[in-house]
Amino acid sequence: MAKTKNDHDHDRARSLVELLQRTQSQEQFDIPSTTSTTSTIDQLLNDAGSFGLYQKIQFFLVGLLAVLPAMTAFNYVFIAATPDHRCQLPLTNFTDTFQIQSNEHENYINQYIPLSTKDRKCYLYDRNSKNENLISCSKWVFDNTFYNTTISTEWNLVCDRLHLKGITQNAYIIGTSGSFLTGIMSDKLGRRTTMYLLILILVIVLNATQMMMHSKLSNDKKLIIFTISRFLTGIAQTTYSITLVLLLEMTSATKRVLASNILSYFYTLGELFIMIIYYFTRDWSLTMWILTIYVMPFLCYYWCIPESARWLVSTGHLLQARKVLHRIAYVNRRTLANSEKKLYDDLQRDARKRPKRYSYIHVLISLIKSPVMRQRCLIVFYIMMTNLMVYLGIGMGITTLTNDRPYEIFLFSIFAELFGLCLCHFCATKFDRKIPLIIFFTLCSLSILTIPITHKNYPLISLSSALCAKLFISASQALSWIYTSETYPTVIRSTGVGLTVSIARLGGVWAPQISLLSQSVWFPLPYIIFSICSFIAAFFAIFLPETRTKLALPETIKQAEKADDDITIHRETLSEIQPEIIITHSERLSTCYEEEDNDTHGEDASSSEHMKSEEELTLTNIKQKDNIESEENKK
Repeated sequence: MAKTKNDHDHDRARSLVELLQRTQSQEQFDIPSTTSTTSTIDQLLNDAGSFGLYQKIQFFLVGLLAVLPAMTAFNYVFIAATPDHRCQLPLTNFTDTFQIQSNEHENYINQYIPLSTKDRKCYLYDRNSKNENLISCSKWVFDNTFYNTTISTEWNLVCDRLHLKGITQNAYIIGTSGSFLTGIMSDKLGRRTTMYLLILILVIVLNATQMMMHSKLSNDKKLIIFTISRFLTGIAQTTYSITLVLLLEMTSATKRVLASNILSYFYTLGELFIMIIYYFTRDWSLTMWILTIYVMPFLCYYWCIPESARWLVSTGHLLQARKVLHRIAYVNRRTLANSEKKLYDDLQRDARKRPKRYSYIHVLISLIKSPVMRQRCLIVFYIMMTNLMVYLGIGMGITTLTNDRPYEIFLFSIFAELFGLCLCHFCATKFDRKIPLIIFFTLCSLSILTIPITHKNYPLISLSSALCAKLFISASQALSWIYTSETYPTVIRSTGVGLTVSIARLGGVWAPQISLLSQSVWFPLPYIIFSICSFIAAFFAIFLPETRTKLALPETIKQAEKADDDITIHRETLSEIQPEIIITHSERLSTCYEEEDNDTHGEDASSSEHMKSEEELTLTNIKQKDNIESEENKK
């Protein structure tokens, strides 16, 4: 019996529904099948070499760039250091120095300078009055045993001007909050373009600042220019979050921890570089000149570091993405000859099916509307805020715990941070993410609390506790970077990381001022604040999902929401979900066939259009393939 047109339509619709049902169940619920569940770009990266010579070269080049944020952030420890000091003696016939020159000099000091350690730094006796009242001094002499010149000694940033020193670092941290804007630029313009623009800004700002510092401007005007420079430098240093995204997107999922920690290792190296530079120069201006010269070679990075192939595919720049993939395969001594179907047909299909790129306002609203992502983001925001605040507070204040051997203490803190990064790398590779993060924050909180308790009677234990706190907060910060990058989907990953860093600066911006409370208000106060905040972060980390089991980075918000779901779906659960899929696709198909009934020639037209589009796709792929081969032959 011959089938009617409706019977043929029904059979065809049923076949399509079954096909869509199988596809949806495999893609959305990660059910094992003979077809790989990874995306085409992940497969192509594996074929080209997900961690070969190409990635190692790029990791090294990007790592050298990651040295800069550490050098610009931690130069504050040395160029803004406040050496031991006291008021300058009000004598016209005697050249005063901090070191005692003779018995006569010692007698003058005893006459004018109070015995109190705190008062002698800011006050002296008024010998013209009968009651010998204390008056504020306007000039100081500094101990040059460890520091020759700093902005504190040159611009007198002590006593009632002490907070101005903290403001220069506040300006830097506020500038780094611009990572949200640079993250948007990175998603819009590309990782490489944004990175190069920020390098260009840094070169211009550092050179212009050095010229101003050697002009005849007053010290107050120089301080204002220096503070503005620190703000702009902070904006330029947001390359750190962009290069992190770039490294994550050029390698496989198994190397995410290494990609994140590579930057942290080079960041620690930057701390060591800036300490060595100042140790041999003992001059803040010369140190800044050396830093300015170090930045200059990075102007050639636009031609050394290629764009992210993953970003190129997500934005539809397939020809450039294929060139990058061919370059990766060439350097890694591999070939994509057996991956032509993936490189042309599958990649083109994935690009056509890529998620719609909504505006960032829409994305933020989507994050807020999603209960899962809203809770997760708020926790990550607080954890990153605490990380930065404690890291800067402990790291930049550790040399003030004692007046002796600041360079050795800072060197020990670098080793402590390096050990913390290695500990993070080991734990994140061998174990889950969440449990180590909770442990790191808890141990950091206890270590910080020990500092003021033992500082007076057991200074060595206090210093050791500070080093332990630096170790654990470094480990937690490195692990938090991994968490953050794995939380956001590809379409907003750079923006999401930038947003998180920007909000984290709200905590970090207060770190310098909180640390100064130990000198101006009460010594234990900043450590109590840091300890409580760390403990709260450990508690909030309990509610984070485990992201180590995810084989691929999430592409959409819906995929990111399913981070805590089981990878394997039971048959009973699937059977409950299947009817909903069938109904959804049946409704879509019925709509299509209603339109077909209204136009008797619809099927023929759609068939011819389909054939035409396939022919155009084939011609485009052949043309692009010929272009790539011709360029390779020229090379």
